[in-house]
Amino acid sequence: MTEQNKNHKQGQNEDQEEEQKRDFFRLRYLEQDMPLIVCGGNTFRVCEISENGIRLLIKDDVVPDEPIAGTIHFEVGSAEVQGKTIRREDDELVIHLFQILELKKINDEQLRLRRKYSRD
Repeated sequence: MTEQNKNHKQGQNEDQEEEQKRDFFRLRYLEQDMPLIVCGGNTFRVCEISENGIRLLIKDDVVPDEPIAGTIHFEVGSAEVQGKTIRREDDELVIHLFQILELKKINDEQLRLRRKYSRD
């Protein structure tokens, strides 16, 4: 395989990975609605959830690929999660989950927020 073909194939893989990242619905929270996650003795606010990842508000430096385990406490119920840190974006830490967060939990949260903010 020529170097050009290798680079082209690598570019296709990167495009497929980016596309896959967008295949999951993301639920972004307003600050006042953010659930909390307890990791060890620390508590952080969760600013976004999806089936395969979460974002935490955190200002501390974190090492990439660091394992994280904790419990997200929603207004109704909770979910145990395990994953690893992927990257930081401003004051947010992006975490890839090892097991998916149930779509039902995400939909329940979306419905709860819609009811809270509906104008009916």
